[in-house]
Amino acid sequence: MIYQALGFTSPTFAHAPLILNPDRQKMSKRDESIMQFVEQYQDYGYLPEALVNFLALLGWSPVGEEEIFTMDNLIEQFSLERVSKAPAVFDESKLAWVGNQYMKSADVERVTELSIPFLQKAGRISDNLSADEHAWVTSLVGIYQEQMHYAAEIVELTELFFKEHVDYEGEAAEVISAEHVPQVMESLARQIDQLDVFEADEIKKAIKAVQKETGAKGKQLFMPIRVAVTGQTHGPELPKAIELIGKDAVLARVNKAAQQSS
Repeated sequence: MIYQALGFTSPTFAHAPLILNPDRQKMSKRDESIMQFVEQYQDYGYLPEALVNFLALLGWSPVGEEEIFTMDNLIEQFSLERVSKAPAVFDESKLAWVGNQYMKSADVERVTELSIPFLQKAGRISDNLSADEHAWVTSLVGIYQEQMHYAAEIVELTELFFKEHVDYEGEAAEVISAEHVPQVMESLARQIDQLDVFEADEIKKAIKAVQKETGAKGKQLFMPIRVAVTGQTHGPELPKAIELIGKDAVLARVNKAAQQSS
């Protein structure tokens, strides 16, 4: 009406469809069931391009099957003809998938820089990292990058690396109580203690020596070692995890597992 009153030519207006929450209800700023503000996603360490990509898919559909786009791709492909008139549902699982795609392909240094403030806030690392500490954190982030959706997850994912003691519960307790475990632990402690260079490649050799010495192999070998050192039955690449935990901590955990399993 203002355009008409001033005698101007009115532009063509268009808008994206409404966004509904997972319950298919209209979202409101008072709806706390879902994060609704860009700052909230920034505070969790989402990659900006992941959020842009996800939002672009709310109410708009690309021509092909591809769902991960650069900004240039989005600009090139976007057309109003492919914007739906039906409301779009904010799918948190889809956001997690998109976030993970971007995290996996990002440079590890970038993911590390995003992750460091969260580790510092949790009291896991110092506020002023030395070069060696920064390299250690980079390696730590690197072994979890494939499964991250946003940077804040690094705190929970890496908890085992900052524990003074490891507890064995549930399936882990069953693994550590197997009859052959004390022999494996004793051999592992001896092999680890003899390592002058505590790096993943040398740790692999030590585990191989344990296999040769005890006859344990496959899950009978690797599962007890993983549980003893991490307290978990699943996790990142074992030799690299052992390297990052550190020789003294690993020996303490292995000796504890040997005592608990005997």
